[in-house]
Amino acid sequence: MPRIFSNLNLNGAAPPRVQPALGDWGPEQVPSTRAKRRMRIWVGLALLGAMLAIFLLGWYVYHLMTGSWGFGIGDDNQFLGWARLILLSRD
Repeated sequence: MPRIFSNLNLNGAAPPRVQPALGDWGPEQVPSTRAKRRMRIWVGLALLGAMLAIFLLGWYVYHLMTGSWGFGIGDDNQFLGWARLILLSRD
């Protein structure tokens, strides 16, 4: 006969010393799904912040080494400067 319900013993073959303590309503001191979801969001934001900080540090070091801010910022020949040269050469 096929089983209708799954096995609710989520501990499986784990040794008793690592199984969570069971209270009246389930495991004790186990984070809830909501807490895990919040932690996933915080970890994602922390990763994004760390990557942004590393990028800005690299950009600052590049500025210190070259004296240029990069990306054509502050240069006489900025983004699409070649288009301006083409328009000026047609006159």
